[in-house]
Amino acid sequence: MAVQTKKPRVVVLANREKSAVTEAMETFRPWLAKHAEIVAESDTHALSTELAAKMPPTDLVVILGGDGTLLAQAPLVTALNLPVLGINFGKLGFLAEFNIDDVKRHWDRIAAGQCRTTHRVMIDVGVRSVASGEKTPRTSFEAVALNDAVVAAGAPFRMIELELFIDPAVHTAPAVIFSGDGVIIATPSGSTAYNVGAGGPIVSPDVAALCITPLCPHSLAFRPIVVSADSTLAVRIERANEGSALVIDGQLSTKLRTGDQVIVRRHPRALTLVQNPELSYWKMLGMKMHWAARPRRV
Repeated sequence: MAVQTKKPRVVVLANREKSAVTEAMETFRPWLAKHAEIVAESDTHALSTELAAKMPPTDLVVILGGDGTLLAQAPLVTALNLPVLGINFGKLGFLAEFNIDDVKRHWDRIAAGQCRTTHRVMIDVGVRSVASGEKTPRTSFEAVALNDAVVAAGAPFRMIELELFIDPAVHTAPAVIFSGDGVIIATPSGSTAYNVGAGGPIVSPDVAALCITPLCPHSLAFRPIVVSADSTLAVRIERANEGSALVIDGQLSTKLRTGDQVIVRRHPRALTLVQNPELSYWKMLGMKMHWAARPRRV
């Protein structure tokens, strides 16, 4: 007699603003319902912290969209402490490694929890500001990021001046004071995003580290650096522009003013991503970003 395996309990989050996702769900949802117990499903744009907290017991979160969709959902689903499988309907698919056919082809391994996973460092980002008429700074903004926190000069695009502190509780003096267009603080997941475009290093996702990459610093010697993910980083805005801002994962932003301080710390939980058995991180770099590609003869 064949032994029946228990169907995994699955939460489905679909970005229905993408027409390709809506179309795919017409056939994929019935297929998934035969192979898993769908305990909850939601449009990604309707999911909130309150709804995420009320999710029933679950084994796996399936997100249909793309890397941007997964970035937006990461702070919510990380709190569930569950593995996340991303199905890509976007461009690159660095975080969402699967397509529909991949999921069907590897479902037995996915359902049995036999696929490799990576635990992605996330960061808590806060802004401390001194309100008008007050002397004591207060937290005016808080967010959780999977990719990066970017201090951007903004309009009218003059250089801004920043003080960068690394572990300020230990080293009270700034590590560096510089002028430029801002600074990127990126996780390993975000090292292949804005960070790499600005000349920062690519960091393997299983390394617990943070990249600090200056944006057009007024210096020939200020190179990007990598520090422990357990370091606390602080960026004090010594001179800002009217449009200076803090941007979280390229999606959420808040205005920055002279005197504000951006604090970055490691988030207490990591995002667990299910990996496509057919891919490795380095293979994806070669396929999608042409990393280490050899010159071609024309």
